[in-house]
Amino acid sequence: MSTDGMSPPAEDEIEKRLRLGEDGRTEFKSVARSDFKVRPRDLAKAIAAMANTQGGAIFLGVEDDGQPSGVGSPAQADDLMIQVTQICTDGIAPPISCDLTKAEFRGKLLLIVEVPGLAPQRPYLANGKLYRRYGSRSDAATREDLLRLLQSADYHFDDQPVRGAARDDLDREAIHRFLSQAYGLDAADAGAERYLTALNCLDPNGKPTVAGVLCFAVAPTRWLPDARITAVRFPGAEMSGEFLDRREIDGRLPEQLAAAAAFLDTHVPAPSHVEGWQRREGGIPRPVLREALRNAVMHRDYRATSQVRIFVFEDRVEFVNPGTLLNRLTLDSIRIGGISQRRNPAVCALLNRLSNVESIGMGIPEMVRLMREIALPEPEFDLQGGHFRIVLRGRPRGS
Repeated sequence: MSTDGMSPPAEDEIEKRLRLGEDGRTEFKSVARSDFKVRPRDLAKAIAAMANTQGGAIFLGVEDDGQPSGVGSPAQADDLMIQVTQICTDGIAPPISCDLTKAEFRGKLLLIVEVPGLAPQRPYLANGKLYRRYGSRSDAATREDLLRLLQSADYHFDDQPVRGAARDDLDREAIHRFLSQAYGLDAADAGAERYLTALNCLDPNGKPTVAGVLCFAVAPTRWLPDARITAVRFPGAEMSGEFLDRREIDGRLPEQLAAAAAFLDTHVPAPSHVEGWQRREGGIPRPVLREALRNAVMHRDYRATSQVRIFVFEDRVEFVNPGTLLNRLTLDSIRIGGISQRRNPAVCALLNRLSNVESIGMGIPEMVRLMREIALPEPEFDLQGGHFRIVLRGRPRGS
C-alpha cells in the first residue's frame, strides 16, 4: 500500500462528499473517541463490502453526521495509516491494496481510504465472512450475491483508475479533437466529462482510467512505462544486432498508431511497387499491415512489463504483443472470425470510433483473404512466452 503520487482531494470535493452523507461509495468513521484508532473488524468489514461492490472512499475522522472530528496529530495519523495497512493485509482475504491520503478540512486532519472496485481478486472476505454494500450499509451477502460477484470477477484492466493520475493530467486539446472527430461535437469541458465517463475514460469518482491515460494523457508512459512500440528494420531475413532503422514510439495510442504506420510505409513494399526500372509484385497489402498493427495495440495486455514490437525483415514483418488469447479463444477460432473477445473494450471502442471500424471480430479473416488474393502465404499466428505473434510473409526483394 502506498501513497506515492497521490494528492489529497480538493477541499470543495471533500465538502461535497461530507455534505451529501454516506452512500454506496462513501462511509464515515470517527476515531476521536477511540484514542484515534479504528476497530479492526469494523474497518475490515467496510473495506471488503466496498471492494465487493463498486469501491469507494472511507473517511476516517468524520462523524456520522458528516462533521469532521479529525484523526489527531500528524504523528497519530501516521500510526493510523500503519494500522489501516495491517488491516488490509491481515484482516481481509485475499489481502487488498487501498490508497491512503491525508487531507486537511476545516482545520481537522482526515485520513481517506480509497477502496478499489471490480478488482480481479474478488470476492473479499472480512472476519471470515462475505459482505456487500447495500446503500450506506455493509451487510452480509446472500448466496445470490456471491454468485454475481464470482461472475463479475473477470474485470477489464483498461477501465480501472490509474493510481496517482488526476483529471488535469488528461490533455484538453486531445479530448476536444477526439469529441469533434468521433462525434462532431465542439464540447466544453463540462460536456467532455459526461462523454469521458460514459466511455470509461474516467471512473465514477472522476479519476482517469487506463483507457483515459492511454488515449488522452499528456505522457501515458509516466504511469504505464511499457505502453509503447519498438519498431526495427533488419537488413536481412534474420534477427541480428545490426539494423537499418529503429524507432521507440510512445505518446497517446492514436499517435503511436500513426507513427508505427508511417514506419511500415517506409520499410515495407506495397503489393505492386517499382524498384529501379522494374515493377515488382509481392509486397504486403497496406490494409493487412494496418489490421495487424491495430490488433497488437488494441488487444495487448497493458499490465505486462513489455512493449509491442514490430520487426521488419527482408521477406516478412512480425508483430509481437504481450498477452495470450482470452478465455476459450483458440488460434483456429480467430482465423475463422466472428468471435470477438476484447481484452481492452474501452480502448477498442475509442480507437474504433476514431477509425469508424465496427468491432465484430472479422479483422483476421479479412487479412487471410487479402493475402490469398495476391498469392502470398496466409498470416501465421502463434503464442510464445505469454506473447501473441503475427507473421506476414511477402516475397523477398528481387525474387
